[in-house]
Amino acid sequence: MRTAARIAAGALAVALLAGAAWLAWTLTAERMSAAMGLGPPDGVVVVEECYEVSDSEGYSDGTDCKGRFTPAGGGADRARPIVVQDTNGKHRAGTLLPVRLAKGVAHEPSASPAVKYGIAAAMILVLGTVSAGWLLTAAWRGRAPEGSVLLTSTLVGLMAVAVLGIAAGLLAGIVALFL
Repeated sequence: MRTAARIAAGALAVALLAGAAWLAWTLTAERMSAAMGLGPPDGVVVVEECYEVSDSEGYSDGTDCKGRFTPAGGGADRARPIVVQDTNGKHRAGTLLPVRLAKGVAHEPSASPAVKYGIAAAMILVLGTVSAGWLLTAAWRGRAPEGSVLLTSTLVGLMAVAVLGIAAGLLAGIVALFL
C-alpha cells in the first residue's frame, strides 16, 4: 500500500511539472519571443499615433501605437488597422515599425514586455515546481511534510522570481539606454 502511495505521489508530481511547463509555454512563449524580436518580422506598421497606457490603478504601463499593419510580402491592399503594444517609446506619425505578431497582437522588439512575460512564466513554473517538490518529498519520506513547508517554499520562490524579474528589468533598461 505504501509503495502505491509513493508511485501515485511521484506520478502526480510529474503531472504537475508537465502541466506547469505546458501552461507557461502556452501562455507566454509566443508573446515573449515576439517581444524579444526573435525571427523575421511578420510585417510593418505605419504609425498613426502613439499614446501612454495606464494600468487599472492609473500607473503608467508603457506606450502603445496605433497604425496600419501590412504583412511581409503583402501589398497596401492587405493593410489593416492594428495596435502595437509596449513600444520603445512614442514614435512620430509615419514611422515604419517592423513588428512580430503573437496571438493577434503586434509587438515591437522591446525588453519591457519580454521581461513581463518571462516573470509570468517563471511564476507559473515556481508554483508547479514547488508543489511537485513537496509531493516528491512526501513520496521519498513516506509521509507528507508539513503544509507550512509548502507555503514557505512557494512564497520564497515567488519572491525570488519577483526580485530577479526586477533585476532583469533594470538591466534591460540600462542596456536599452546604451543601444
